[in-house]
Amino acid sequence: MVSFLRNVAFDCADPYALATFWADVIGHPVHPGCSPGDAEVVIEPEGGPRWYFQAVPEPKTLKNRVHVCLRPGDRDRDAEIDRLLALGATLADDRREPDGTGWAVLQDPAGNEFCMTRPQS
Repeated sequence: MVSFLRNVAFDCADPYALATFWADVIGHPVHPGCSPGDAEVVIEPEGGPRWYFQAVPEPKTLKNRVHVCLRPGDRDRDAEIDRLLALGATLADDRREPDGTGWAVLQDPAGNEFCMTRPQS
């Protein structure tokens, strides 16, 4: 027997607002049955994984031990980082190597870390 990924889960203060940010990042809409003020909000891209956002009372306090790593689909790394910054992400660290490899660590509006790598070669 094996386990399968059900969803990527985010604890946050405002599930709809954070889901809207991530919907813009990944290019898939928030589920139409979800509304502002909901305690649980989902994004369900065809082919998965499902993105799940739930309201919790406590704030984020430490670095994530598990995080999302993304790669740009139709532009270079820096152009995608600029797009994400315009959506409300913040740049926490840029691990660019002289040869163009490396990654950037960003934070979503709730402070959750995620990475942007270079495009697939």
